[in-house]
Parts: sequence; C-alpha cells; structure tokens
Amino acid sequence: MSITVIVADDHAIFRQGLVPLLEGESSIALVAQAANGADAWNLIESLKPDVAILDVSMPDITGLDVARRVEAAKLDTRIVLLTMHDDPSAALEAEEAGVAGYVLKENSFEDLLLAVKTVAAGGTFLTSSLRAKLRAMERTGHPAMALSPRERDVIGMIAQGHSSKEIARRMGLSPRTVDTYRNRLMRKLDLHCLADVVRYAVMFRILPGDQVR
Repeated sequence: MSITVIVADDHAIFRQGLVPLLEGESSIALVAQAANGADAWNLIESLKPDVAILDVSMPDITGLDVARRVEAAKLDTRIVLLTMHDDPSAALEAEEAGVAGYVLKENSFEDLLLAVKTVAAGGTFLTSSLRAKLRAMERTGHPAMALSPRERDVIGMIAQGHSSKEIARRMGLSPRTVDTYRNRLMRKLDLHCLADVVRYAVMFRILPGDQVR
C-alpha cells in the first residue's frame, strides 16, 4: 500500500516544486496540499494521512503547533518538518512537540523520501548534519543534555519499571508516541535494549521531572 501524505508550505514555488517529485513516487499517494497551518490541521483531521510534511514557519498555525495538536488529539499521522532551521535546539523542540522527522530544505529529495518512509514505518528521522551537532553536544558534556524533557521523563519511568502503556497514561500520550520517545532516546544515547536504558538512568540518577545538570 502507498503511504498517504499531505504537504503544507506557505511558499507556493517551493510547494509546486516538491509536489511533482512526491507524485512521481509509486510508494507515496499525495492526497492534499495546504498553504498554511490552519488548512494543514484541517486536512490532517479530516483525511488522517499517514504522514504530514510541514514547513515550520507558516501563517495562522506553525508546523510545530500543528504537530502539538496532532499529538494532543492522539492521531496516528506522523509529522515530518521540512525547514531551514539547522539549530539543534530547534530539532529538540520539534521532538518535544511530537515530530517524528526533521529534514532541512537544503537536503536532497532522497533524504525527505527516506524520512517519510522511515516515520511511516514507525521510526524517527533526523537529518545527518543535526545528528552530528547533537553528537558534538554529547561529547562536550553530559550525554543526556541532548534529551528533551519528555525523553528524560520517559527514561526515568522506564527505570521505575513502568510499561509504555502506563507511561502513556501518566503523560497523557498515546503508547505509540511513548515508543517514539523511547526509540529516539535509545538512538541518541547508543543504548540497545531496555536493560541498557535502566542502567543508564540509574547511573546518571535520571528520574521523571528531573532536569539534567
């Protein structure tokens, strides 16, 4: 089956250049496009696509705010942000908002396509240049500096023995979103199983609600 996708970007020329590329992919079914965040949110609500490719800065509602609405509504649509912002803090804020994929507009279409396929399969995607910057952050300080507050909450609750379903209930999220946070923090910290996560949380004394110092 094809991956159903919507695209939202307020720059018509950019959107008109991207749409034919997506339509030329047999694995993707482009179902709609929007020029602002409000229309993007309405399309996600009504069409429930597998993936929404959103610009960050859009009129009415930003791409980040759309992602927050999707998460609050516990919809299954996965968000890929397509942006010019290459600051690691912006990527971390996006993760906190529930974004599954973060791609720079300077990247190739192949990178975007890989991001769409990865998040549609339940994974996460972060453009390689930002991954390198986050690794540099980890090398120069506490590795958990690269974790968002929600990722720290998740790792703390895993260490306390809570299941994804229990963590989801406590945090007001869907179990799938909790799994996304868990997979992302494991990738960032190079942890390979839940036992590694527990050992890491105990070693660095990470508890839910803690701020890493």
